[in-house]
Amino acid sequence: MSKNSDAYIALDKTGLENKYVIIVDGEVVAKGENIEEMLDRVRREYPHERPFVAKVPEERVLVL
Repeated sequence: MSKNSDAYIALDKTGLENKYVIIVDGEVVAKGENIEEMLDRVRREYPHERPFVAKVPEERVLVL
């Protein structure tokens, strides 16, 4: 796995349900609800990096 996906798996997701997280180089650089605004800011701050974006699911998720 990549450094970013490993960081996501290890992330304490308490309080982040239904919010987005953006990870760059194994570090959470943004978290919140407005993904477009967050991505714009992260792309300006880390123009040469490919950000890892994930939406934290609720604690109870039904997968069919």
